[in-house]
Amino acid sequence: MRGAELAYEDSGGGGPAVLLIHGLGGSLYGWRAQVRALAAGGYRAIAHDQRGAGLSEAAGVLSVEGWAEDAVALLDALGVERAALVGHSMGCMVAERAALALGERCWALALCGGRAEWPEKAGEVFEQRAALARAGRLDEVAEAVAHGGISERGREEQPALWGLMVASVAAKDPEVHAESALATGRGSMADLAALACPVLAFAGSEDAVTPPEAAEEIAAAAPAGEAAVVEGAAHWCMLESPERVNGLLAEFLKRHRPA
Repeated sequence: MRGAELAYEDSGGGGPAVLLIHGLGGSLYGWRAQVRALAAGGYRAIAHDQRGAGLSEAAGVLSVEGWAEDAVALLDALGVERAALVGHSMGCMVAERAALALGERCWALALCGGRAEWPEKAGEVFEQRAALARAGRLDEVAEAVAHGGISERGREEQPALWGLMVASVAAKDPEVHAESALATGRGSMADLAALACPVLAFAGSEDAVTPPEAAEEIAAAAPAGEAAVVEGAAHWCMLESPERVNGLLAEFLKRHRPA
């Protein structure tokens, strides 16, 4: 895709396609519970490592706009005519831009833990994250990501999930992660009011990074938007509460599933 090879997982089948797009620090494996549930529900579930993440190459300049182009190009390469898009965190900005580019080819858009744009001082946070990665302190970044990604209760009840999140982020390439963080900080959604497809925006009730209020703002700005809350979960709610997230997605996609 634009000079880079992307790793992806495709459940196959003839059902409506759903492309899942991870956020900063994530990978396609963060969607494993959703991929399995969607495939069981008769959908063709596709998840990929965005450029610079997981097993995908990091060629070229990283940006939200570029990641959106990659998402569209991946669907084209797989011969997918129409797809629903599901994004998480920064991946919501990517998914929204890809949905605009796809136009009528995008039949639904679900945004988990997203913001239309980052708060004013968020850029400083991403710059600090990049600086820590370049200083060889990615383990500190990983601890912070896991702390904000899982609720206090989740950390107590699912210590293995906490440990796996820390290990996953700490294992990133420091320079690539730094560039990804800076690209994320520059990102935003493009034009929610221009979306032609139905939109579901949701967040964990304990999400301090992208609180439910941010989901409500997204839903209000989209012509066919609605908001929901995953009770008891934080920013990485699809990992912390996969059954609840799967239920939200199943109900939303069923209502808008193409014939």
